[in-house]
Amino acid sequence: MRRSFRAASILSCIVLFADSKPVQGAADPLCSLPPVSYAKAKTAYPASAFAIEALEKYSIATWYSDRFVNGDYAQLAADLVTACPPDSRISVVVYGLPNKDCAAQESTGGGTVFSASDYAAFITTLASAIGDRKVLYVLEPDAIGLLADTTKCGQGAGYLANLQTAIKLLSQKNANAEIYLDVGYWALEYPATSTAVADIVKQLVSATSRVKGIMLNTSNYQSTSTLATLCSKFQQAIGSTDLHCIFDTSRSYHGGPASNEWCNVKSAGIGALPTKETGLSNVDYFIWAKPPGDSDGTCDGRTSDSMHGPGAGVFFNDLFQSLWNQGVMVAEKGYPMIDGKVHSFATMPQDTESEQSQNQTQQDEDQGQKLWTKYNAALPLLKSTSLQKRGSTSIAMASTIDGETVVKSTESLLKTDEVPSHASPASVRKHAARLADSHQISNASSSSSTMGSSVVVICAIAAAAVVVLAAVVYVRRHQSRTLSESKTQELSALAPLPTTIVDFRPQPALRAQDSCLL
Repeated sequence: MRRSFRAASILSCIVLFADSKPVQGAADPLCSLPPVSYAKAKTAYPASAFAIEALEKYSIATWYSDRFVNGDYAQLAADLVTACPPDSRISVVVYGLPNKDCAAQESTGGGTVFSASDYAAFITTLASAIGDRKVLYVLEPDAIGLLADTTKCGQGAGYLANLQTAIKLLSQKNANAEIYLDVGYWALEYPATSTAVADIVKQLVSATSRVKGIMLNTSNYQSTSTLATLCSKFQQAIGSTDLHCIFDTSRSYHGGPASNEWCNVKSAGIGALPTKETGLSNVDYFIWAKPPGDSDGTCDGRTSDSMHGPGAGVFFNDLFQSLWNQGVMVAEKGYPMIDGKVHSFATMPQDTESEQSQNQTQQDEDQGQKLWTKYNAALPLLKSTSLQKRGSTSIAMASTIDGETVVKSTESLLKTDEVPSHASPASVRKHAARLADSHQISNASSSSSTMGSSVVVICAIAAAAVVVLAAVVYVRRHQSRTLSESKTQELSALAPLPTTIVDFRPQPALRAQDSCLL
């Protein structure tokens, strides 16, 4: 009897405390600076402006590179930290290895990092700017692929040692960093290169590093189902499920063409929105690494599946229109096609999924409402026990009172229908009363009086403290959202922060499937 009552009392406390956790932390919204190419494109292509503005509501990862065309990387890092709210997770693609793109030699010039010491300073600048902020790093696109493929040019270029330096510096003093090592998806398609990738990753991961897994599909077109298969192959090759994957879904809606074309693909569409809710247990994020509409390059001599375009990183309106019209925004989100007419963004569907900060606030408020509802449901049980002068009370579960039945009944309380967020206080109280009335209160033996009353009284006090805290969080969140909305118009009038973009020309494929960087 005592054991059963103790279980019921403890579980009642756990119910109340467990529900408070989501109020204090949910999925972090990703944050970055908008692609600089978009600002000019909205003026140059009025018919595409509404679509560009729609994409600007989402986080497209910021490229931190030593390339001259990318501007002052130290200023970029500072602007990024200033622009992103403290509760967001900054998303950054780090691209500054000495002798980068060692096979194709298309992205080696125009930079400032030439040696290991240059690279250490480059990485230190970024790590210092980020500090202990929450951040998602995608580290050095294609570097591991060039270490693992048959040419192995990355080995002669010192990639491994420099990657180790970057991981050490980005991990130090920031427990909030999440590092994903970029791996060309094509390197996981064959057993030999897949094994080589696994061996390299093992050398890069240590107990003190913040490496969480690998990045697949940077600036490419493969479908999420294809990438999910490759992620599982990687975990099999490395012999562990501890390391997860993230995918670049910016152009993955239809998957890659049969020709394995990678340059300005005609059939491509904007893919799954950036999110942590991937639906795949071994995939932590979908992100947009490649700005939709930025050209892969001129695509000279490519297949008929590609479009001839401007240099890499330059906004290519024909490609943008194709990606938009054939992608998720039109197919699933209700936006119109780009049809040559000038559309007003104000009349466009407002996708709540894109309003990440508002989603965060709403989730917190919903969780606060749920906590309050369940507390009110449990309160009569606590009160009836604490008011007993003699004897103690316990929760009678069906016709038995053994430990197993106690657990099942307590779980059933958690699964009771929730009160809608729009319900009135009266309906909330009625719902709570129905929950409480559905559980009988029976007298237990006097031998458990002192123990039972003490446990429940402690739980009641703790529960009251939790509710007060939840109420404060609820009110402060509501006030924060109201203040944020009141400042929206004022902030929108400010000049945009300096933004930069990497202007890489396409890398000739080591294989037909090789990824195309910015």
